[in-house]
Amino acid sequence: MKARHFFPVASAALGVFLGSSCWANVSESTANSFGNVGLSQVPTARFRGAGWLHAGYASSRPYDSTFFSANPYDWLEATLRYTKFRYGDQDGVFREDGYLDKSFDFKLRIAKERYLFPEIAFGIQDLGGTGLLASEYFVASKRLRYGLDFTVGVAWGRLGARGTLKNPLSDLSSSFSDRNRGDVSTAGGLSLDRLFSGEEFDVFAGLSWTPPGSRFSFSVEREGNDYSLEPFGNNLDVRTPVNVSASYFGSSYGVRVGWERGDQFVFGVQFGLDLSQPGPAKTLDAPPSPVAPTWTSITPIFDNSVTTNPGDRRAAISSALRRQQISLLKLEFHEGSDLLTAWVADNVYRNPGRAIGRVARTLAMLAPEAVERVRVVTVQNGLEQTRVVVLRSHVRYATGGEGVPTDALKWAEFTAPAEDPIDIERTIGWWAGPRYRQSLGDPDQSYRGQLFWQLGATAQLTPYLNAVIAGEVSLAGNIDEIEREPITLLPRVRSDIAEYYRQGATGLRRLELNYVHPFSSVLFGRVSAGIFEDMYGGIATEVLYRPFASSWALGAGVNRVRQREFDQRLKFRDYEVTTGHLTAYHRYYPLSIQSTVSVGRYLAGDIGGTVVLEKVFRTGVRMGVFATKTDVSSEEFGEGSFDKGFLLTIPLDSLLPKSSKVASELTFKPLTRDGGQKVRDGMSLYDTTMERDYLRLVRGGYEFGR
Repeated sequence: MKARHFFPVASAALGVFLGSSCWANVSESTANSFGNVGLSQVPTARFRGAGWLHAGYASSRPYDSTFFSANPYDWLEATLRYTKFRYGDQDGVFREDGYLDKSFDFKLRIAKERYLFPEIAFGIQDLGGTGLLASEYFVASKRLRYGLDFTVGVAWGRLGARGTLKNPLSDLSSSFSDRNRGDVSTAGGLSLDRLFSGEEFDVFAGLSWTPPGSRFSFSVEREGNDYSLEPFGNNLDVRTPVNVSASYFGSSYGVRVGWERGDQFVFGVQFGLDLSQPGPAKTLDAPPSPVAPTWTSITPIFDNSVTTNPGDRRAAISSALRRQQISLLKLEFHEGSDLLTAWVADNVYRNPGRAIGRVARTLAMLAPEAVERVRVVTVQNGLEQTRVVVLRSHVRYATGGEGVPTDALKWAEFTAPAEDPIDIERTIGWWAGPRYRQSLGDPDQSYRGQLFWQLGATAQLTPYLNAVIAGEVSLAGNIDEIEREPITLLPRVRSDIAEYYRQGATGLRRLELNYVHPFSSVLFGRVSAGIFEDMYGGIATEVLYRPFASSWALGAGVNRVRQREFDQRLKFRDYEVTTGHLTAYHRYYPLSIQSTVSVGRYLAGDIGGTVVLEKVFRTGVRMGVFATKTDVSSEEFGEGSFDKGFLLTIPLDSLLPKSSKVASELTFKPLTRDGGQKVRDGMSLYDTTMERDYLRLVRGGYEFGR
């Protein structure tokens, strides 16, 4: 299989794998030629449900579009699109090697549909791109009887280029009279002065019909573009502004065909996943410990002699937890006490409630009869994370079939972790699995990817010191085929990506030491050294202030890094730089938004700030956007003006029938440039202390003990 086909095929495979997911409503799923929920060319006010992710391709000659769209909420749609513009020559024949345009779209619901009122949305097309396809619109959609769905809207820019109505805003200010139609030389700027501008705008409308219970949908629309102001002079003859189309949707894919402008056949295909839904049942996990009232009931399970010897009891508990891939570090019980405490680490469960619940079940089964309370303490890299005390009787009740798993947490007691380190034995763990990297924005091909097989190991040398080594073997890909040299006025801190994969596709990725130390129960420090990533190695320091049970944290980090040689071995190049950032973290639980704001110095020596906003689903999936703006001018930065894009994190736990903490992290941005680039410089303190936010346990407690 050629690498350029990997992404669509992988999307299709995931769609088949999650075939139980289905489009909630055909009218809320049809992607128009731009990748937005719509009819043929025009958008509607419909949205997919929160958590939907889809990718697709649409051809409406002379334009072909590849798009990637996400719905972090059921009222927000974000789309990244690559459109191939084919130039027309003197004979009227379109050249295949046209211009590749990158653009972002956003659509926001203003009002929900009610009995007498339609659903209303506002959208911006081609924000932060070249502006060649730029439009702004308001649209309303209303469901009628017999599966009919009516849409009407007004648009400025390309979607309203027919211009049958005068722009009322031009009477308020002359700045709204003239509209910049887009310029490839200024690609990447927000161009906010373009919004709602132009002397005229137009109305668009459409009607879709989905027979009740059918997977087919049919639509007719009147679009507001007359194709007289097309990019690159590709002005087209329009026999009629009316377009028709038909769509079919399977469980997680869709196909659309149509007839536009009276003489053009069009088609599109899309694949979708609902990432908000729980993944497959974890049938490959070891079953949790059965709830038993006395010590004697463990005999047929563990084949141990019936004894109250503390050593035997600890061995039985350790064996039960090890069977569930949980490491017991320490067990504490004092005669005359009703509390048994267990310190655990190195589990495979993404949801902390699942791991803590399994430990609590095991303790409830195997604890001495005098124990009425069990305390579970989770440990990561020598640091206590969460201390939770639950009643033994509540665990039995909640997991024994008489109640629901979350009942055990209703009366749980959470206390601050201890500051002192936990004495642990030296441990070595290893991992192996596929890794995938991608590159967007090559003018010769919009999407490039590389598939690797990674093998790595982690050694916990002391409670606070760990070592990590990881190497990769290239399996397939085409990132190394990028031939065009990037035009940049900055040090080439990231834009040499093709050379790294040409000479070092198979090589050493990490070889680092991390020392983490708590200065107090809320203040932590880290020192790291070694090879941190594909392109850089060096030394780094970080401090983090994170109050217990708080939704916010503050951090600061400084590093001195040097660029690695292209062959991914142990040698370094001459470029060396000091970078550092102050970072604020916040989790807003009502909307489940993770916000990260940082300011500081980047790899090219530029100074500025980065904002990251991510919607976090209970499945662990994250959908987000980011933007970085520094003191580098748009001219120095090059095409794109500033660094920006989409973030997507998909835990394997949400796709596989076995628990795992491994996640696939993908970044979608139009271009790889040198401005506003950060370096990975060791183990993140914020990630290391993640489980100190025990609200993650409370809100995800539906998996308690499963």
